[in-house]
Amino acid sequence: MIDRRDLLKFGVSAPLALGIPGALRAATGGIDLWVNDERYRASLSAIAWPRAETVIDGDVTTLWTGLLDDAWRQRGFIVAGTTGSDALFVLEQLAWGRSRRVVERTEIAPRTAQRPALVRWRIAPSHPSTTA
Repeated sequence: MIDRRDLLKFGVSAPLALGIPGALRAATGGIDLWVNDERYRASLSAIAWPRAETVIDGDVTTLWTGLLDDAWRQRGFIVAGTTGSDALFVLEQLAWGRSRRVVERTEIAPRTAQRPALVRWRIAPSHPSTTA
């Protein structure tokens, strides 16, 4: 028996699995920064992102020190992306320190022996009035 959660997961991940990147682009409205993981570049190369994109190689140190630490001090700055679950884990921990949280998380590709699971996510303020 399929439940509501499984149906929602399928509805979000099916367009990607079927090779329809436009559905993902349409779901990115209101995002200030998109982060892609270089380790998965081949599987995400068909998607042309309509907004600012930052590419990491699994290490979020430069992203945090060069951009996110200051950006998350702004009201309403929303970050989303497709990265490995390991990179998302670190971003999620850093986000808590700036009153942000992961509000959307969908596994796109399962973990393999070479790479962690590919996850599409969005990090937003815990509350709309949050400034830092």
